[in-house]
Amino acid sequence: MTTNVLPRKEALKQLLIFALPIIFGQLGLMLVGTGDMIIAGRYSRECLAAIGLAISIANPIQISLLGMQFAISPLLAQKRGNGESIDDYFWTVTLYSFFVGLVSFVLTYLSIQIVPWLNYGPTLQPIILDYILITSFSSFGLCFYQSSKEFFQSQEKTLAANILAMLAVFVNLYFNYSFVYGVYGMPELKEQGLAWASLIVRMLMATGLFAMTYKYWKSSKKVNWNFMKELLRLGTPITASLFFEIMAFCAVTLFVGKFDAIQTAANNLALNIGSLSFMIPMSISAAVGVKVGHAYGEKNYENVRIFSQVSLFASFCFTLMTGLFFYLFPEVVMGLYTDDNLVVDFGKKLLFWVACFQLFDGAQVTIAGILRGLSITKASSLAIFTGYWLIGIPLGYYLGFFSGLEAQGFWVGLATSLAVVAVMLGMILRKKLNQL
Repeated sequence: MTTNVLPRKEALKQLLIFALPIIFGQLGLMLVGTGDMIIAGRYSRECLAAIGLAISIANPIQISLLGMQFAISPLLAQKRGNGESIDDYFWTVTLYSFFVGLVSFVLTYLSIQIVPWLNYGPTLQPIILDYILITSFSSFGLCFYQSSKEFFQSQEKTLAANILAMLAVFVNLYFNYSFVYGVYGMPELKEQGLAWASLIVRMLMATGLFAMTYKYWKSSKKVNWNFMKELLRLGTPITASLFFEIMAFCAVTLFVGKFDAIQTAANNLALNIGSLSFMIPMSISAAVGVKVGHAYGEKNYENVRIFSQVSLFASFCFTLMTGLFFYLFPEVVMGLYTDDNLVVDFGKKLLFWVACFQLFDGAQVTIAGILRGLSITKASSLAIFTGYWLIGIPLGYYLGFFSGLEAQGFWVGLATSLAVVAVMLGMILRKKLNQL
């Protein structure tokens, strides 16, 4: 075993330096969606509700399948830790992302078949159908961007991908506003404009980042099928975990959609706010997955432990601050999205529960990243399934429909889910660290 053990202060410094560009990139990706919600909220209450419902149908497929690619950076980091060159894995990773993108496109496109069955009415249904149909084609952009990002990230190169993501925020706002209202020489597409903007921006991001990988284009074109199998083996449980988690939040949105447009719109905003704050611990999770994977490949188990500790500390500090901010200033936060007083008033109630689960949400995603670096994903997916689908969602359904809490009841269920998942993943990590 190597004796190159990092002091905790140095490990924290390395982790934060590595995570900072990822944080900006993740915020950029999330703010692209936030731009959709802001423009939709300014356009109409019905548009905001419909776009939120459409995203709740498409996201469990598109974002979950990105989990197949979250395996790329920790596995390549392990190979770097073993002293292996990873350049010749580039085209294998690219082909892998094409297969994932194709599956994502087909499943998202087919998901429009469930919209009539959900019966959201003649006003919302056409908007939902158009949004899903158009954005299904953006699956390829999402997957090619993510694969290039993961390849760079495995080498601790994060600047290019994440600067591109931040630039995409402003490009997306421009296209959103232009297409929805028909200004700056663009056609007036109304609600459809949000979908076209997302498609264009995702394809531009993929093209731009792939162009930056040009120095790897001359690497070996031979496909490493064994590595492809490794990616599938590690990535499939990650996708399952993401699907269970995202689908839980999306299921809440779909259930809340049965109440009224005010609760639906407020729920969509609370979900977007919670997701936005989630990007910081998620970025820490991505960074620690690579750091732990590299240390694990070197068989430097003490550094594995140290990076695990400092990442949880960083995540705790951030989520404590966001939780307090949401609790103390809910009206300020909700007011950034809409000037509809009814939506703001109800949204403040939901934001209280978002504040309550911040610490648990940060802990569970950070621990999941540590476990990815250790090539442990099956246990994580089981914990997430248990927390959400055996405990949280049934509890939320009961509180929402049978206790009179309505939308708030579902958010109580989500907070309970995250607490259970955080405890279960913490137990899994502790066991593994003791084994090491």
